Amino acid sequence: MRSPQIRPLPWIKPERNSPVSLQTQIGRWLEQLIVSGQLGPGERLPSEAALVERLGVSRVTVRLAIDDLVARDLITRSHGKGSFVSSPMVRHDILSEQGFFDIVLAKAPKPEAIRLDRLFLSAGRPVAFGENWLTPDAATLSATDIQGMSTAAVHRLMLRHPIASSTNAISAEIAGATVARRLDIGARSAVLVLTRTRFDAQGRVREHNRFTVDPSAYEFTFSTKGDVAAAAVLQAVAA
Repeated sequence: MRSPQIRPLPWIKPERNSPVSLQTQIGRWLEQLIVSGQLGPGERLPSEAALVERLGVSRVTVRLAIDDLVARDLITRSHGKGSFVSSPMVRHDILSEQGFFDIVLAKAPKPEAIRLDRLFLSAGRPVAFGENWLTPDAATLSATDIQGMSTAAVHRLMLRHPIASSTNAISAEIAGATVARRLDIGARSAVLVLTRTRFDAQGRVREHNRFTVDPSAYEFTFSTKGDVAAAAVLQAVAA
């Protein structure tokens, strides 16, 4: 049986002076290759020795980067054979009240959901890039139908299942090439990322959003009434 072929990869040059650790840079690079499909399920990664040589880092750094992806089920190690991209796996707690569709949409909202990308401008300047995954019934809508509407309005007015609640988190990241190009910012600029999952009144997942924001032109704010702990209003996660 022939060994799996390793396709040519767009290699990176890790930045030693970056505030982001070398292992994190390598992990994010490999994750992007997997998410974008440049490395598909079952494909073998270059050996640790090849990664060490091409990336100019230590074997420990490479191993830690891969360890993190293994822990997140993105990569599987096979003793004596190497590391491979894992096949997609959705974990469903059978004691949860969530249904199958909700689990699939929340944890793997790619093939089973409709993706809608939007670029937000202010005075002609890009300030945020939004990636939205909506329930499959949104496929019946055209770009004209939803032009100028928020996704919340789409759910309320067009799909007839208003949003009742959401979970939100804010993190700081380094922009990848695609985001930097769309926001017209320098490569590897710092950006803010808001991720949000929205639910209807029955608790079913209706959409998952990821907004990447240029912090030099956009800020997140929140208000409280009375002596309310900020932690109860906003969950901020530092990358």
